[in-house]
Amino acid sequence: MITKKPSDNMKKMYAAKRNLTLSKIQEAIDDIHEDNRIVTKKELMEITGLSSGTLSQDYVKKLLRENKVCQFREKRVVNNEKKAQLEKDIIQNLRRENEKLISKIQDFEIAIDQYDQKILRQRDEYEKLEHNHLLLKGKYQQVLEYLDALGVNLDSLPLV
Repeated sequence: MITKKPSDNMKKMYAAKRNLTLSKIQEAIDDIHEDNRIVTKKELMEITGLSSGTLSQDYVKKLLRENKVCQFREKRVVNNEKKAQLEKDIIQNLRRENEKLISKIQDFEIAIDQYDQKILRQRDEYEKLEHNHLLLKGKYQQVLEYLDALGVNLDSLPLV
């Protein structure tokens, strides 16, 4: 049986496809690690949309081995003391993060209060300006009526 060797273009296409697959898998692994979750093939399949057959390829297994995930994950035996300390550390980290978030919320509340006060000041200023405008408009009307009563020609004045 004669087998045909792939052309250079086909080799380039296969290499590009492999690289795309590897980058998808690496991104998924990084995302899962950011969330402090365990990387499984099932989760990689869901995130990347790749098949289990693709994840069983040697070049993919090499990437999984390098990242020490899935079947290449290091098995750790944690005794109760280490587990308790780990839980305490996690709780302490969560408390620190919670305190930071509370601080940010307080900063936002202060900023909102300052913004609300600024709005109230501007609203008061607007109402004063509107009141002064009405007073001036009334005085302008009175002046026009007075000038009209005196017989002054008002045709050249800009009348509202």
